[in-house]
Amino acid sequence: MSAHSVAPSGATFHHLMVEAEPEANALLRVLEPFVIHDVLPHRVDVAAPDGARDGALRLDLHFCASADLAARLEARLATMVTVRHIRLMRTGMAVEAAA
Repeated sequence: MSAHSVAPSGATFHHLMVEAEPEANALLRVLEPFVIHDVLPHRVDVAAPDGARDGALRLDLHFCASADLAARLEARLATMVTVRHIRLMRTGMAVEAAA
């Protein structure tokens, strides 16, 4: 089992809004790049197809990472066939070094 990932000093909080095909495995596919890059989202909200436009599954992922890594996650998700639309927003302050 791996240790709990901790955001590096200087990382910032981000919010990724994803609209995906309403498929049973879409949530797992969207979360996979976070596992690969050892980023643990601190909040994940999912809306079922009835609540999103055009029957899309809506996922809101809140996480802490460097701007470069957040952009890589966005780019990787954007290439997935199951993802219809994606938008990355920086939402907060930088993480300070642990004491």
